[in-house]
Amino acid sequence: MSVPPDEPARLEREISLHQQHLAATVDELAARVAPKALAQQGVASAQARAKELVLDSDGAVRVERLAAVGGAVVAVVGLFTGLAVRRRH
Repeated sequence: MSVPPDEPARLEREISLHQQHLAATVDELAARVAPKALAQQGVASAQARAKELVLDSDGAVRVERLAAVGGAVVAVVGLFTGLAVRRRH
């Protein structure tokens, strides 16, 4: 049984194409898990969640939520201030 003359060349081309495809896939995966890319994804996700909390679907500010957050901040600052004053006396 003889091998057709073009068979080795065809196989080499196929192997080369598969290697290129694998190399591109590895590069893409490496870029996805790079620390900088993951950090950027985390920041973008946090920004999106913050916007959802503060803005409604029309893009208007949700005053009641901002007031609740502001009240919580004032309460925490007051608590820490009270504790600091109490420690001094």
